[in-house]
Amino acid sequence: MATDKNQSSISKFLLKIFKSNTVRCLTVVVVLILATLGVFMLDEANEIRQQHLSFLESNIVLEFLDLFGIERVNLLRSSWVLFLTIVAFVIFVTVAGLIKSKATKSPVKANVIYYVSIALAFLFFAYIAYSQGAFEGIGESVNVFANTVFTILVCFVFIAIIPITILVAYFLIKFLVFVGVIIFTNLKKFAQEISAQFKHSMVETGEATEDDFAENTAEKVFPALVKIDVKGEEEKTVNTPITLDELALQFQSFAANEHKIYYGLPLIRSFFAGLGTSRLIILEGLSGTGKSMLPRMFSEFTGAKAFFAPVQATWRDKTDVLGFYSEFAKTFKTTQFLENLYQASYTDKANLMVLDEMNLSRVEYYFADFLSVMEYPPEDWKIRVCEVQTGQTLPEKLEGGCIAVPTNTWFIGTANTDDYTFTITDKVYDRAVVIDFEEKTTPITSEFKKDAIKISAEKLLELFENAQKEEDKRLSSAETEKFLKVCDFMKDAFNIRFGNRIMTQIESFVPIYVALGGTKEEALDFLFARKILRKVEGMFEDFVKEELVNLSNLITSLYGKNVFNETEKLIAKFTKRLV
Repeated sequence: MATDKNQSSISKFLLKIFKSNTVRCLTVVVVLILATLGVFMLDEANEIRQQHLSFLESNIVLEFLDLFGIERVNLLRSSWVLFLTIVAFVIFVTVAGLIKSKATKSPVKANVIYYVSIALAFLFFAYIAYSQGAFEGIGESVNVFANTVFTILVCFVFIAIIPITILVAYFLIKFLVFVGVIIFTNLKKFAQEISAQFKHSMVETGEATEDDFAENTAEKVFPALVKIDVKGEEEKTVNTPITLDELALQFQSFAANEHKIYYGLPLIRSFFAGLGTSRLIILEGLSGTGKSMLPRMFSEFTGAKAFFAPVQATWRDKTDVLGFYSEFAKTFKTTQFLENLYQASYTDKANLMVLDEMNLSRVEYYFADFLSVMEYPPEDWKIRVCEVQTGQTLPEKLEGGCIAVPTNTWFIGTANTDDYTFTITDKVYDRAVVIDFEEKTTPITSEFKKDAIKISAEKLLELFENAQKEEDKRLSSAETEKFLKVCDFMKDAFNIRFGNRIMTQIESFVPIYVALGGTKEEALDFLFARKILRKVEGMFEDFVKEELVNLSNLITSLYGKNVFNETEKLIAKFTKRLV
């Protein structure tokens, strides 16, 4: 049945090809060229062939024709006239047929003209042939033309031999490859048996141990990770007593006085509250506004670890982040990102994994596995690094071929907003806390303590959790209801909806932000602008400008003027674009 189906498909394909007038015309041209070459070969004393077509003097086609006793003759002028008249008539009929096929408006009229023109052309060419003496010696001409037809058939045979030869060569090579694979497989098995016998004899005589021949040991496959295992646990951090509001003020003072790096308190509070809300923080803005310096300053100030991984435009999946197993070298090619993430399990310090210029490639491609697992409970933050082979040993912290993301780890992404980067999708934004660096910072003076501190990730998380438990810092029912009125307006006016994830982030973020010295309104303003209102960007419908004005009026009526400052700035920015 399969063969019939294939034959039917081939037949349909050939019919489809030869339904084309262009293909039929090309076929006629090929036949006429072969016919002309055949007549030139059969005309023994042809001067044109001898002077300009020397390749027709002696070739494999003529040798093949000699086998059938077909000899060259001296063609009369009448034979050439008759042949050329026939060629001209065939060309006329072909061209007329092509023209007729293009006449779609009146096909009946086109057919009448076509057949009348063919009849007239036949009479015209017959008269030309007769007037030029083409019918003199007609017997010889018929004989030559019969031989020409045979010559054309021989040419087609040779043309057909080419694809047949290619097919035969293809199947022959395929057969030889198949045989070669069988031979190679058996030789490999034989070599493995010899190797096994050699290893066994070496172990029996005491010249070597089983470990000397092991190929799947952790030491050979993951040498870099095993070195980290050997180094072991770092010393525990002795925490500096500090509260969250002091943490924000002292960090600002440290950056400004010790490094001349100036961050406003709202930005610092947003960063620290973001650490207590999400494991992914995106620092977004123009180049040179201090995005990369923020995690550096945090690391120096708290004693945390910070690893910077410059994202490449070629990153496509997690192997670009974590590495891959090399079949050739029989080792796992680890990246520095994987090594630093693995080492984080041996320290209690906060660990920042910074993806520098993270939107040079599509975040949801290379970071997809991390985005997914961070939605799970902490005990399930595991990402598969490799498939475990039978008898393979693994580094201590690589259980089942998976690396666990430690609870002391945060991922910080810096993102430039220019034309050379990819747009970060909602899938990423919704899971992250986004902090905008819109302009360069201005110098800030601070009289607060400027000393660096020591604080472990566990202590930092404890401060965040304690803040979230304080009722006076959490949103009350009335405050939540008031904020939801603004969210409902966004749903009704712009069809912008969001799920439980964002509301959970708001409930976590607000009390930490308040504990850092801010207000609930400032926290809600920050999250509303970054999480919800941001989705209006890219809307250019006529109603958008009017609804933005209505949104501004609603916020003013609920919270008063100059309270939701970040939101008002963003509304003004969007409105300006719509003018």
